Amino acid sequence: MSIITVSAATTTAAASSAVTITTAIGVGVGGALIAILLIMLLSSRELISASSKGSKKVLATLDAAIVPLLVVFSLTIVFQVLDIIGVITV
Repeated sequence: MSIITVSAATTTAAASSAVTITTAIGVGVGGALIAILLIMLLSSRELISASSKGSKKVLATLDAAIVPLLVVFSLTIVFQVLDIIGVITV
């Protein structure tokens, strides 16, 4: 009976530490990639809109990519701030 208990405790401990490591690495790397991609898309949109050869179709396509990234970026910032002030414990 104690072997099953120890095995279950070990599995639980290993699973929780794996989730913590994956979450910490995934949020940091994902947030940086989102920020870089968002900066690139926003600067491209500004350059295209300032150009005399700017196409409305291209701007609409860029907007379709920028809006979801802005949502994800803002949610990442909110969760990072909540993690720093201690509301969320990972």
